Amino acid sequence: MNPNLFKSAEFYHRRYHNFATVLILPLAIFVLFLVLFSFVGQKEVTVKSIGEITPTKVIAMIQSTSDNTVLTNHLAENKTVTKGELLVQYTKNMEASQQTAIETQLATYQRQKAELETLKNSLQQGTNLFTDKDEFGYANTFNNFIKQSEDLTIGISKNNSEVSKQASLTNHTIAAIDDQMNELTKQMNDYHELYHAISSNASNLPQNNPHQATFNLYKNEYQVKPDPSTTNQYLSQINTNISNLKSSLANLNIQKAGTGTATTYDNSLSTKIEVLRTQFIQIADQQLTSLSTKITDLQNQLNQANAQLQNNQLTAPETGILHISSALKGKSLLPKGTEIAQIYPDITKTKEVLITYYVPSAYMTNLKKGQTSRLILEKIGNQTITIIGKINSIDTSATETKQGNLFKITAKASVPKKDSQILKYGLQGQVTSVIAKKSFFHYYKDKLLNNVE
Repeated sequence: MNPNLFKSAEFYHRRYHNFATVLILPLAIFVLFLVLFSFVGQKEVTVKSIGEITPTKVIAMIQSTSDNTVLTNHLAENKTVTKGELLVQYTKNMEASQQTAIETQLATYQRQKAELETLKNSLQQGTNLFTDKDEFGYANTFNNFIKQSEDLTIGISKNNSEVSKQASLTNHTIAAIDDQMNELTKQMNDYHELYHAISSNASNLPQNNPHQATFNLYKNEYQVKPDPSTTNQYLSQINTNISNLKSSLANLNIQKAGTGTATTYDNSLSTKIEVLRTQFIQIADQQLTSLSTKITDLQNQLNQANAQLQNNQLTAPETGILHISSALKGKSLLPKGTEIAQIYPDITKTKEVLITYYVPSAYMTNLKKGQTSRLILEKIGNQTITIIGKINSIDTSATETKQGNLFKITAKASVPKKDSQILKYGLQGQVTSVIAKKSFFHYYKDKLLNNVE
């Protein structure tokens, strides 16, 4: 054979361009590449669930401030609100005319109380302190007190004048009786001196004794006829006169005793005026107490009305995004104290959200903080948005749901500025949690060995 034939192109084409060189060799190289890649390339081991966008925190909770019917409701899910913005307007309990009537009555009571206090001060000082127009007639009450005080003064003065006259008359009567008694006593003493002089046969009487003539007559008769009967006759007459004088003196004593004692003066004027003053002050105090109670009641009504007026408007306590309680949506009665909404952070400002989802207990041992979670939102603004976050919270206790007892997982995620404009709280999508990364070789080996579902 010609050796030059091995050097021809046809020979080489026939020798090397065959089934073995065209198919088997590239296939072998490809298989070798796959085997090598299975040891080098990695696959994510994931847990999938349904999750939603939730806030990183609750800025404020909004509670109903009134039991009244809702008049205007500006609450709306995912609505952006600013601090102080009106959210709910309730109906009023009290009409404006009723409030005006209460305010008018309260002002009247307050004026009346001021005049009552002026009356009380006037009574205490005894001086009319009313300077303005007397609206409630309390100046007349004070004048009535003054009139009654003057009547007491006049009455007691009149009584004391009568007492003075009676005392003067009594004193004159007693003085006259005393004069008569003194005269009778003097006459009795004179008769006693005469009796003693005659019975003792004295030579004379005291010079001031008015019975000198009788004594001299006795002396002359006795000298003419010194008979004891003459003496006895004179002594008997003297005793008779003395007895008459004693009887007259006794009558005068009885008469003096019959005049009685003079009535004492009435010194109770100041006491009676003070008693009268106390009575008027007590009446004023009672009226003040009653008025104070009425004023307090009206003030409480007004304060309650004002408080209700303030509570009739529910405003946003902070700036943020509204989340409405689903149980109260569309209701016209929001019980006082019931939580009706929450305010979440504005995503466009914080650019942070939480991805919240629930997983069965079978995956709990594989989930750890710091692992990656991806939330895929489809058909959001005609595009698909993927939010990537890191797990920051894993509940230790299960939450009862319609799908059974599941564990709540949250992952904190940052969102780009362009996505923050269209994202809303409550949007739902599929969540993928990366629980591990394995080479393809180990992944499929474990899968074949049923170590991975």
